[in-house]
Amino acid sequence: MVTSKLWGSELEFRRIVLRVVLIVIIVAGVTFTINNWFAGHKILAIVELLVVILSFIILAIHKKTPNLTIWSSVFLCALYTVILFGIFSASYTSALYSWLFIVPVLSYLLLGTKLGTLYSVFYVISGCGILTFRHIMQNSEIPTIAIVNVGLTLTAIWALSYTYEQKRAEMVKRLQEMASLDPLTGLNNRLLLSSIFEMLCDSLPEKQKSVSMILLDLDHFKKVNDKFGHGVGDAVLVDVSRIINSMRRRNDWAFRFGGEEFCLLIPDVTPSQASSIAERLRYAVEHTLNAEGFTANMTASLGVARWPENGQELSEIYKVADERLYRAKEQGRNQIVAE
Repeated sequence: MVTSKLWGSELEFRRIVLRVVLIVIIVAGVTFTINNWFAGHKILAIVELLVVILSFIILAIHKKTPNLTIWSSVFLCALYTVILFGIFSASYTSALYSWLFIVPVLSYLLLGTKLGTLYSVFYVISGCGILTFRHIMQNSEIPTIAIVNVGLTLTAIWALSYTYEQKRAEMVKRLQEMASLDPLTGLNNRLLLSSIFEMLCDSLPEKQKSVSMILLDLDHFKKVNDKFGHGVGDAVLVDVSRIINSMRRRNDWAFRFGGEEFCLLIPDVTPSQASSIAERLRYAVEHTLNAEGFTANMTASLGVARWPENGQELSEIYKVADERLYRAKEQGRNQIVAE
């Protein structure tokens, strides 16, 4: 699903979380590196220093990198490995195991539910396995209930973290759909136009770089609402969207701009093909529209523009298509203007 720029904030959310985590780990890492070095745990200190250096590198690039999930995965892999190494090498009484509690929290916040679950499963089970091994093989005097408490606490944090991220992701998805889809027709709405236009322009091969825009406006639609009521008017709009969906290809995009105006973005077609599609739409609206409760004829006026011939920016293409649409209306309606 292509998302509008409005929802780029979802990626920004993860960038902010990563930045905060990196700063905390850098501060904590420097502190532990110094402490472990002077305490004689030089190998652990060197490993922690490497994590600090990695954190500085990621902090420097996290704002602009398109591979945020990859870098987050690398960072968490390094951090969790150091935690496991520390648990294995330090004494149980050092309470270093408490760092295991952040594993599910950070995994879900930075990686989402699927990848976060994989990381949580591997590192939480590994951490508990190391604690159990050390309890059985190295320090049997530690009460078993202490290990059980760690496991239960980890399970509770894990469950809460998963539930929070799952519900948050579901809510974001619902908000995305509400913001990007027209609730009446199910077509994309205007919020997605810019994102999809840029995606089409960037993804097409050099020899096929063309995107045609067709604007369709129903003629005298206000009279439909006045004569038949808004329920029938809505039925007409739904049937127009059905006509549009039945004609568009898989890589074509359809939008409802509100009211009775619709838009299509059609990549990689010639000007004559775009005009032919517009004419087929005009004909279908006039002859095949079949909305329940509507017995009169409906017609449409259409304007066609083309990127890059009519402009480099979306606003320029839309302006040309819109001018041609209104020229079609001024010339008597129920026609297309493509030049």
